[in-house]
Amino acid sequence: MKSDHLLILISIALIILISGCSCQTPVVSNGSENTSGNQTPSPGEDNEEGFMIGVASVDNVQVLIMESFPVQVSVEATGYLPDGCTDIGNVTTTKDGNTFYVEIGTIRPRDALCTQALVPFTRSVPLDVYGLEKGVYNVDVNGKTASFELSADNILSENS
Repeated sequence: MKSDHLLILISIALIILISGCSCQTPVVSNGSENTSGNQTPSPGEDNEEGFMIGVASVDNVQVLIMESFPVQVSVEATGYLPDGCTDIGNVTTTKDGNTFYVEIGTIRPRDALCTQALVPFTRSVPLDVYGLEKGVYNVDVNGKTASFELSADNILSENS
């Protein structure tokens, strides 16, 4: 009888310990960021809210050009997140010359206990190409690159 109570007490303690793991990650957004999905944190980069911030591992980048005028362009990145608690964080896009730089960030609770399985993700990011002159443009997403060509200036003429 005494061993039954001890076994029940140990079982309850284990259940409480296991249920204490919260692998839900709050979405952080400042209005200019795209959020949702999963990503890879860099070790040691913590923010004041108790999250690890990193950069997603990107395996493939594909440029999608919509058949419209003015042309609309987006880049689709696929990759993986290192565990079940890491999510996509900030997604930023900058342009320097003929190159667009897209950084897909990650966010993860610092002390979370998570599954250690890779989690695939796909993220589509629109590029601001209105007003660009015809030519070849490069896209760099977390180190993976692709390019696309505009065959005409991407601006509506006043005569249209």
